[in-house]
Amino acid sequence: MKLARWFPAFVLVSTLFLSAGSAFAKLPGKSFAQVWRISGTVSAGLAESQRVRELKLGDTVYVGEQLQAAANGEVVLRVEDGGYLAIRPGAHFLVEDFAANKADSGRFSIRLIQGGLRLITGWIGKLNPQGYRVQTPTAIIGVRGTDHETYFLTDQMASTWSQKSGTYDKVNSGQTYLKTADGSVDIAPGQVGFDRSSPVSKTRALITLLLPVILDKVPDFFVPGQFDAELDQMSPKAVSETSQPATAAARDAGRSGSADVSANAMRQSPARLPDGRCNAKGVAQAWLSQLDEALARKDVSGVLVLFAADARIGAAVTDASGGTRTVRLSRDEFASGAMAALKALSDYSQRRLSVSGEPVDAKTCDSVSVKSVVIEQGKQNGKAYRFETLEEYQLVQVKDQWLATTASSRQQ
Repeated sequence: MKLARWFPAFVLVSTLFLSAGSAFAKLPGKSFAQVWRISGTVSAGLAESQRVRELKLGDTVYVGEQLQAAANGEVVLRVEDGGYLAIRPGAHFLVEDFAANKADSGRFSIRLIQGGLRLITGWIGKLNPQGYRVQTPTAIIGVRGTDHETYFLTDQMASTWSQKSGTYDKVNSGQTYLKTADGSVDIAPGQVGFDRSSPVSKTRALITLLLPVILDKVPDFFVPGQFDAELDQMSPKAVSETSQPATAAARDAGRSGSADVSANAMRQSPARLPDGRCNAKGVAQAWLSQLDEALARKDVSGVLVLFAADARIGAAVTDASGGTRTVRLSRDEFASGAMAALKALSDYSQRRLSVSGEPVDAKTCDSVSVKSVVIEQGKQNGKAYRFETLEEYQLVQVKDQWLATTASSRQQ
């Protein structure tokens, strides 16, 4: 059911029940939080019923309730464990489980259906971080005592805001991790982790390196709410001031290893054979050998140095319906995904069944189209996989090196 059609009816039903005096003055269930600040329309109701109520200052929110903020609605809840939860306009989430007992058995579990939340953890995030979970349709967010903001953009929201659909998590202080079925990425202060709505889960090889990622910059939709100045006073100081974004780390790794990798790149085959013909296949074989060696070493810098700064990288992925769609990434997105993917990779081996190289222009011999069918196997996050894929690259000679300007992968 689409939110845009459902929400007006949701508010109307809420109003009717409130005016009737209502059987909802005392809701059954465990207390989760109290309304600390509120502006505009925010409604709450039990997940298993259509009965809702409009929240007011001081109201209690219970475990099992769904909360929905209108386009003009914002609310800050003071959670029973001493934490705070700010609901952004248009957000919709469910309180799934909660137990605050000031012990290491405390639990905090909410399911974000759409929109954004800012969360400052209380006792549970400090005493039992393993018991803290924010779940979205594509990922799970965990914490290590923190102040963070989680968004889930539906396809419609992503289109409206000119963003990619999926899960975003921004850390203000402390640390979180974003976990999917295929891997996880740690998020430090100032970073934003991202997982796409259509995860790359049924293809590997080049695709293995794509998700999840740390974004290069904070998306524009992360804007302070009207109560954030007060929340900033409640927020703990950053746990680690020395942490740096993964993308920066990837660049640093690339710089630190660039001399060795460049030396390896010098081993790539020359553009022409002694008789003057283009050495397209030799170039293809040598370049792929460099890529394969870097993957086997789990060498991020060794992978990245083989791609041009403006390289376009894509993968045909299998979606939940069995169809395919193309995921496209910049080199920086690819870099972040590569770090997480290689960290989680073990027992890796591969065999190329075929390699072909064709000159784009036989006169200049400075660009080569490469195709290769490869079988890969290993373990990603402890899960065994084996896939056969078709990889395609466009290589361009830059001084004495061959760099990929485009790359794509498709499961055979």
